[in-house]
Amino acid sequence: MTWKKLTTAHNDLEAEMIGGLLRGAEIPFQRRYKSINQYLKIIMGPVVAVEIWVPEEQLAEALALLESFSKDNNGENENSH
Repeated sequence: MTWKKLTTAHNDLEAEMIGGLLRGAEIPFQRRYKSINQYLKIIMGPVVAVEIWVPEEQLAEALALLESFSKDNNGENENSH
């Protein structure tokens, strides 16, 4: 299976929220820390950036899911009036 980078979360909390969305849509994902962030996580805890990767064949679906969620949370959804 080929994995593609979906996005970079600013911290573990954001990564967990994205992971929840992906789990709900039954899209498998991986969290990956860049080499230096693996060490910084030990020192700084959950405040380092984490990359979210998904299977290549589900990348478009995952991107659409994130875009939809972002619009809903930024008040751009027409039902949010």
